[in-house]
Amino acid sequence: MTGWVPYGWENKDMQIKVNNVFYDMIEESVSISQILDKMNYTYPIIVVEFMSRIIDKQEFDSIFLRDGDEISIMHVFAGG
Repeated sequence: MTGWVPYGWENKDMQIKVNNVFYDMIEESVSISQILDKMNYTYPIIVVEFMSRIIDKQEFDSIFLRDGDEISIMHVFAGG
């Protein structure tokens, strides 16, 4: 993964929306695992919603986002 570029850059290959925030990417596609890694999601329990369905953790490497896709990422934790 080569990285994120600022919103509005002319050399972007795609734009995705993560948790209602737009990100310009210089890749043509990116996996859910790559997004989680790039955004430093390291919590043991992470829930990802993509195309109106909850994605199983085993699918994170095999589902790729393309230009215009939107995902929601939530981490689950307990506290008191």
